[in-house]
Amino acid sequence: MTQYAMYGGSFDPIHTGHLSVVERAITLGYHILVVPAYRHAFGKQSEAFEHRVRMCELALQDRHLQTQARVCTIEQTLARAEDMPIYTYDVLCALRSHLSHPPCLLVGPDIADEWTRWYQHEAIDREFGRLSMPMTLAIRSSMLRQQLHDGAGLNSLNAYLTPSVRAYMVAHGIYRA
Repeated sequence: MTQYAMYGGSFDPIHTGHLSVVERAITLGYHILVVPAYRHAFGKQSEAFEHRVRMCELALQDRHLQTQARVCTIEQTLARAEDMPIYTYDVLCALRSHLSHPPCLLVGPDIADEWTRWYQHEAIDREFGRLSMPMTLAIRSSMLRQQLHDGAGLNSLNAYLTPSVRAYMVAHGIYRA
């Protein structure tokens, strides 16, 4: 029986902290669905969805994780109206209808403080369950974006971004001032 875990987030950009969460869940036997946010439920503005999807794909390839983890663009499919957020509960319900077994929600440590703000958080716990994983690196995407905006070179972030993600960022000129 395949156990699925949905790992949603902005992934703006995806970094080695995110990948450490994926890798730890894989060691527990989960197949990971990495789900970039199409329209963030809390209204965060992110880099273009297509860029974030591609960087997630590249990061999984760089770490040779694509047999146990894949990027899923279901949020784009679920998008209905320009101003309506897409909620994790709705994504999990949609995935449940497509998979042989319902996925649990894979979360990193940053979710604990805001969990009770999430739409249908009690239903998520009851119907799907949560798999909480620690990050091995204390890093946030917002910190990386700020460093790049402030003029840091991509080479200074080698420990946090995979080679293909860095190359993609350069090729597309994203996260620059």
